[in-house]
Amino acid sequence: MHAREELDGAVDLGLLNAAFGVRALTGALVYGAVGSRFRRWPVFTIAFLIGGLPRFVAAAFTDTFTPLAVITAAEGLAFGVLNPIMATVTYETVPEELRSRVLSARTASVQLVTPLGGLAAGFLVDSVGLSSALLAVGGVYLLATLCPVIFPSWRQMDRTGSPHDRARGSLPQGSGAKQV
Repeated sequence: MHAREELDGAVDLGLLNAAFGVRALTGALVYGAVGSRFRRWPVFTIAFLIGGLPRFVAAAFTDTFTPLAVITAAEGLAFGVLNPIMATVTYETVPEELRSRVLSARTASVQLVTPLGGLAAGFLVDSVGLSSALLAVGGVYLLATLCPVIFPSWRQMDRTGSPHDRARGSLPQGSGAKQV
């Protein structure tokens, strides 16, 4: 709706999505090359904060393409590191015999709630207007992105090896982790 009413329509939306995608791929590749040098929690937290609120605020307060393109590209770069970190943590923490069930349940959950987001956004825009809806969703997104800062359990993503492996006394080869 923002692209249709404030920008030049589908072309601008496509360019914004392309900028995001290219930068997300770049972020994932860069993280793959140098990410092991950094602790996961701070990288994840900073990337999550960069990728949340800014685009909603920019879209609410501007009707021009350039600021949105810059913010979208920066967010793509930040978001590019999130999936590799989440995948690594998942594979380290979920026991092998449960992985297919856990990953399937997570995928099914995302697929289930995704259409509900579109419905809620449409209702919100219809109720309070586009700018207010963007700011409201941005505020909720900000609360979600603050979770790694507020809840100490998120800091556990810096541990190497799964609790299952630590309990058995065996850790992945080359993990650099100390056995308990």
